[in-house]
Amino acid sequence: MEKHWGLNPWRIWASTWRQRNDWNRHRISLSVMLALLIGAAAIYSLTNQLAAYRGWSAFDPNTILDDSIPFVYWMIIPYSSLYLYYPAAAWFGIKDEKMMRENIIFHQMMLMTCWIVFALFIILPVEIDLRTNMSIPNSAFWQKQFDLLHSVDEPWNAWPSLHIVQSLLIVFAIRRWFPSQTQIHSVLHVLLWFAWISLVLSTMMVKQHFVWDVVTGIIYALVCWKYWFKPTLDIVGSEEGEKMFSDTFD
Repeated sequence: MEKHWGLNPWRIWASTWRQRNDWNRHRISLSVMLALLIGAAAIYSLTNQLAAYRGWSAFDPNTILDDSIPFVYWMIIPYSSLYLYYPAAAWFGIKDEKMMRENIIFHQMMLMTCWIVFALFIILPVEIDLRTNMSIPNSAFWQKQFDLLHSVDEPWNAWPSLHIVQSLLIVFAIRRWFPSQTQIHSVLHVLLWFAWISLVLSTMMVKQHFVWDVVTGIIYALVCWKYWFKPTLDIVGSEEGEKMFSDTFD
């Protein structure tokens, strides 16, 4: 994978960058979240519905391990925590101009990783047929949570799991921007990893993903970070990156 793919900032950020100090620098935060909403969430919904409409599975990744993992209804809480990761990366990555540059390019690359996964959802779709043995408590609250989840997600968002890919890349970005330089940061890093591991387990324990989806999601995210995201962000955070943004938007 070419590590400089996505290095140059897109022209859509021109207005945002020129007004980057507006709203206590949160102009950047809101812009990248809007980009994810339009460029990822909307397209995800279309590909998910298209795969469900076709109703064709390329293969069956189900294993005995998937059948042995119990359904735990309350794990929908850490499962839903994914939607806190997006604003966290966008909101906290504005400490200085170096971080703001990295914030923009990070989210550019996040969009690209999503588009690759969407292509797989269409080319090699897999039906997640794990919902048949779910025993949801006779509670309006819990039933509503799962009804909402299943109405939004058709069981065709299989591999690699976007829950895993996106959350792990965001964890890496936050750890990059706020390294363990103090005891408080070290504790927060431990809590962050605990929250992420809980999210990983939840994807299987609420029967939204196969083990295959989780494993391929972790591999995809690790490869992207090591060979693409980190080298590219290193350039963006350097004087070369500063000049690149200046040449593009000034």
